[in-house]
Amino acid sequence: MSIGNPKRDKALALLEREKLEGLIVFSNGTCSILRPSYLHYFAGVRPLGPRNAAVVSKAGDGVLLVEPLWDALRVSRKSWIKEVRGTEDFEGDLLDILDRFGIKGPLGIAGSVDMTYDLYGRIEKRFQIIPADFIIEEMAREKTPGEIELVKKTARIADIGFQAFLDHARVGTREYELAAEMEYAMRRAGADDVFILLSSGPHNFEMHEPRDRRLETGDVVIGEITPVCEGQFFQLCRTVILGSASPLQNEKYTLLIEALNRTLEETRAGIAASVISKTMNRVITDGGYGKYCYAPYMRARGHGFGVGSIAPGAVIDDDNHNLLEKNQLVVIHPNQWLPETGYLACGESYLIADEGCEKLSQTETRLYENKG
Repeated sequence: MSIGNPKRDKALALLEREKLEGLIVFSNGTCSILRPSYLHYFAGVRPLGPRNAAVVSKAGDGVLLVEPLWDALRVSRKSWIKEVRGTEDFEGDLLDILDRFGIKGPLGIAGSVDMTYDLYGRIEKRFQIIPADFIIEEMAREKTPGEIELVKKTARIADIGFQAFLDHARVGTREYELAAEMEYAMRRAGADDVFILLSSGPHNFEMHEPRDRRLETGDVVIGEITPVCEGQFFQLCRTVILGSASPLQNEKYTLLIEALNRTLEETRAGIAASVISKTMNRVITDGGYGKYCYAPYMRARGHGFGVGSIAPGAVIDDDNHNLLEKNQLVVIHPNQWLPETGYLACGESYLIADEGCEKLSQTETRLYENKG
């Protein structure tokens, strides 16, 4: 295994802390924006076959075992793990690797939920299994320099997706046609996967999967644009008016921008995630909309993404007291339903720093108009 790799070093430190002799990071080949792969994150390469695993011993030995056999060459060119083996006997080869590494005591498994019952049973007969998803989640909270570069690349892809959103949000276009143009633009720019929620109408209640409704003059079109590239996620939330925005719409969107800016002033490593929610809600409450900051109108003020998303929690709300960490990527959005305007979308992903946070997208945060 590569010496000095940040993921290797983090894994070994956590194995020592948890008193584990080894770790298996398993994947059944499923890897999407809704179900990110621990192995994809750990090994740096997206698995293809139905059974794949990285095996690490507390001594620092490591192997990446992949199906199908012929995929080993592709994987070896992409992963930082130097020993890559293709296999036609996954279970047998996996147990042989564990024996070769001299693993006898507690064995952590990340991604065990994706294992078949038979595979899990064969391992369980010989080892004390410790569920270890938390190891990968903890590792993933702080982005490595390489991951930060990928996040920035993904942010540029999101910018391209928004430009397609703005260009194609026109009267007569169906919602699913708009989403298709956005996905096409982002995949051309390098996205491996794309997740889009949007809604259109004079008074939206929520964002949802694209439907067959045709856009009309005066519509408020809201979009949540989320590409993934090489395992890294980025999200933009924006609002486009078809025609000219009314003074009321401009006024209410300015309130959301104020809530976002005030929140960003408070956001830095070491604060509780709840500070984001409470700051945002306080500004909107001061604007006269306190009751609409909470259920059933609103749910959260942001969230994590992909592997590592449980820190600072699945969602950012008043009750999430987990501390933000340096180089953590967090979605911060004052998306808000207001009785006069309906649902408005505003916000995006930010990189947490010791002092403040970094905006990674180049898309301006404002209310957009499409008069074409």
